[in-house]
Amino acid sequence: MKNFKICVIASIVAITTSANASDDSRLSGEISINTGYATSNSNLNPNGDKVLGSLNDRVSHTNNYFAAPLGSVQYALDRNHIHRVYLGTSRDDLAVGTLAFELGYKYDFSNGTQLDVAYLPTIASGEVWADPYLIGDERTTTDIDGNAYRLKLSNIMNTGASVDMAYATSKIDNEQIAENALLRDGETFYLKGQYLSMLDPRSGLVTTFSHTDHNADGKAASYNQYKAEMTYFLHSAAHSFALTGSYANRDFDAENPLFGKTRSDDMFRIFLAYEYKDIPGWDNWSITSFAGSTLTTSNIDFYESHDFLMSLGLNYTF
Repeated sequence: MKNFKICVIASIVAITTSANASDDSRLSGEISINTGYATSNSNLNPNGDKVLGSLNDRVSHTNNYFAAPLGSVQYALDRNHIHRVYLGTSRDDLAVGTLAFELGYKYDFSNGTQLDVAYLPTIASGEVWADPYLIGDERTTTDIDGNAYRLKLSNIMNTGASVDMAYATSKIDNEQIAENALLRDGETFYLKGQYLSMLDPRSGLVTTFSHTDHNADGKAASYNQYKAEMTYFLHSAAHSFALTGSYANRDFDAENPLFGKTRSDDMFRIFLAYEYKDIPGWDNWSITSFAGSTLTTSNIDFYESHDFLMSLGLNYTF
């Protein structure tokens, strides 16, 4: 739902697997501490250069070093762990490099289907330029606030197929863009289909297709996006890794008045996550690492960018 960018610094657990709660304990979860490096040269990145000489300028790369914690907690409402509530980040999302903090409920049907209903208070929130197109003066930042709601059906009737649906709203606190066609407040509808195919008991492929329909106040800021993604994963007693590649095309609804073109973007992304779980004398601890890169090309140079992120962390499951 959200493009890969620096705000994903908290997604450091990558492919960690939560400890299974014992029969007499309904609480399980994980805590991780991570350090890493991120860089971006996007004109839309609020951590980038404050002053643009012209709309043809390319900002310099912004480099950030960070240390960040992350965690998730799950509590079973019954002894059979059929009903569960949780707070934290989805491991499925983290494995492919997407950060989404969730508060939700899960239910396992007897036919293998899992129902997941969640509220995501941060996925549409963050910081943006009040006017990213301002020339000659310092650009200032403002908050973007929003809410998202998610409904997911996983492993439908033990087929390996899943459907993920979401709805989100977003609002800019101090919108300073002068062109009405570029106003950014809006709502987003998201639909994803996914299929898991096991290659052997330890490895498999996850194939995903998704559609995002973003309706902003400005037609030139509204778009439809189609995305294809594939993840190969492998688990062993001590090692786990997942390699994800994706391609997305994003077409906007109207001509951009600043550039005289209707914007069209292509996004290419690769993400590798790794976990080592056999640390001598450190039960329930693991070392996690990941690296990811996203290249965005556009028919309007202003929107082109390259983002890169890598991290190393220590994770504890309970």
